[in-house]
Amino acid sequence: MRGAVSRTSLAHAALPEERRWRRWGLRVFIVIEPIHFGVGLLVNDWEGWGTFFGVLAFVVVSGAILVGLVYGVLARWALKAPAPPTRLPRAVLAAGILAVASYVLFFTWAPFLVAPSALLLGREALRRERGVGRGRGRGSAIAGMTLGGAALAFGAGMVVYVLATGDYPFGF
Repeated sequence: MRGAVSRTSLAHAALPEERRWRRWGLRVFIVIEPIHFGVGLLVNDWEGWGTFFGVLAFVVVSGAILVGLVYGVLARWALKAPAPPTRLPRAVLAAGILAVASYVLFFTWAPFLVAPSALLLGREALRRERGVGRGRGRGSAIAGMTLGGAALAFGAGMVVYVLATGDYPFGF
């Protein structure tokens, strides 16, 4: 049928652009937290179902709090309309800095939950800038994305190291 509109495109069109943060946060939570839970069970010694449920509760609660703060506060504020043209790039830079600083809480997998926000918001900032021409904030967006990507790369290296050796690197 020519000219027909699929339900998927209607659902996407019906979702305001400002609410993308919900989808992003939910996707990050659904992808990262099962991995966090699995690695948590592998690294901790099995001491029965108490360990299983303790790790599960920690992962769900800490993940929900971190995702809620990053995507429910920072990303929501950054994407809120109307916004000055520099709000989104500044939020990208803030998310990149938070991704690096979140290694203080690495045991909650905070870098893996925060860094995607820098990449996703940065992608959105560059996409919006493309539509209106070169503007202020491009450097902030790229810097934030770089910090977020570096935080993810370092975290991935840490996970590989832990799985290979069974111990944390660098005196963690």
